[in-house]
Amino acid sequence: MAQNVVINGVTYSAVPAVDIPKSGGGKATFYDTADGNITSGDVLTGKTGYSASGSVSGSMANNGSTSGTISTKAGTVTIPAGYTSGGTVAISSTEQAKVIASNIKSGVTLLGVSGTLSLPTITQDSTTKVLTIS
Repeated sequence: MAQNVVINGVTYSAVPAVDIPKSGGGKATFYDTADGNITSGDVLTGKTGYSASGSVSGSMANNGSTSGTISTKAGTVTIPAGYTSGGTVAISSTEQAKVIASNIKSGVTLLGVSGTLSLPTITQDSTTKVLTIS
């Protein structure tokens, strides 16, 4: 956040950072962190961030890529708390192979597949008690 900075009585408006020359060469840059509100859980383990109250050592786990397979109707994949660089979660290939039109009742769409399975009609003659399957 840019601030007004006063040096030797001169006001400099909207200064985002201040560079100060270092005795061994180079410079030190100072940023206004008054509005900083990070906590250790917002910063990866092994990294350091800065907030209004000073430096913050990270405690967020770096889980890298996360992936998994769902193989049951109620299946889930747990994504651990922390940072993840992405990944995929998919229905297992064994279960995908079962989701075909001929295995799904006609008029029903399951996971984007429209069913074509026709079920037989069963009727009973009320006089002779004979079942007819058609």
